[in-house]
Amino acid sequence: MPRVALVVAAIAILAGLLSQIPEQILRNTTLLIFNPDRFHGGDKTHRFFEGWYYKLVQENLGQPLSMAVVPGVFLAENQDSPESHAFLFVTVNGERQHYFRFSIDEFKYAAPDDDFFIQVGENKFTHDGISLNLYPRKGDDADLTLSGKVTFSSQSPWPVSFFNLGAMGPVGWMPNLECTHGILSFDHILHGSLSIDGHDIAMDGGRGYTEKDFGRDFPSLWIWLQTNSFQSNPGTSLFLSMARIPTPFFGYEFPGFTSAIWHQGQLIRFATYTGARFEDIRIDEGELYIAMKGLNGYRVELTVDRKVPHVMLYAPVNFTRMAPFVNEALHAKVHMRLFRNEELIVDDVGHYAGLEVHQNVEYLVDNMCGKEGASKFICL
Repeated sequence: MPRVALVVAAIAILAGLLSQIPEQILRNTTLLIFNPDRFHGGDKTHRFFEGWYYKLVQENLGQPLSMAVVPGVFLAENQDSPESHAFLFVTVNGERQHYFRFSIDEFKYAAPDDDFFIQVGENKFTHDGISLNLYPRKGDDADLTLSGKVTFSSQSPWPVSFFNLGAMGPVGWMPNLECTHGILSFDHILHGSLSIDGHDIAMDGGRGYTEKDFGRDFPSLWIWLQTNSFQSNPGTSLFLSMARIPTPFFGYEFPGFTSAIWHQGQLIRFATYTGARFEDIRIDEGELYIAMKGLNGYRVELTVDRKVPHVMLYAPVNFTRMAPFVNEALHAKVHMRLFRNEELIVDDVGHYAGLEVHQNVEYLVDNMCGKEGASKFICL
């Protein structure tokens, strides 16, 4: 059959399948696909998680503050499980995690066609800021009180289009993905104040970052890195995620990565789907080194200092419960050298970096695009 005929037949089949989907469901699904910030679990009853990661850094203090505030929802494998709940966890300066648990009824969210909004208990989250009133209740793994309001300006989301669904790119169209990642703002400016255990902290002029994950399970192994606290390049932001990605196709899985640098209002992408290659990747207990080259003339070298304190974050465990499961650093340092057509355009150190290296990542090190073991089918 000629190629044009195959394309026409595929379009006809797709149109036929779409015509069987009720109009409102199709409309809501489309809205969610192109608006990664929205809550995607409105029709879920079990085996689902979703979390929004708000990072706030204030360096204009005698003792700088770096914190992460993460609201979310967890639905266990068993639909009737009492382990299903909403949550909100906080880390301050990477010292420990404070996990606040809420009933599902205390989780509220906006409709897909409304502006993004979620509420967990008395705590409210939007694209433009957060409002907090947190205190430990019986059963919480927390001893922190946190209140206040912080608004955001000059947000810089990863653009979403039909062919590039944000951080996931075209991979975002793959059905039944295990985990979907979204960058809601690479960098923005903070305004407002917080009270942490009774100590008032002015957040004006600080910098923030927002991302999210949702899906039916965490990857079996991954590396995640983020910082937007570069000393000589305010507003520049780095994001990197590498993971083993299962597919719905006969158990096939592959090592995939998505990474980007937001610099001077420009998005510079390095990802499996852009044809980027790893020139080098090495990891040991003290350091992570990565060198990547894109097809767009850009090349980046990252040297990450791992010798920093880590905290144990709650995550789904076999989808029976949430428990401390993932080690994360919030004070890693990243030396980044960014080249454009062999010209060095950024040579800077990013502080307060978030870093996760989960499980034995040698599979990723050995099989990423550009490495000898890389899949010729996946790597462009």
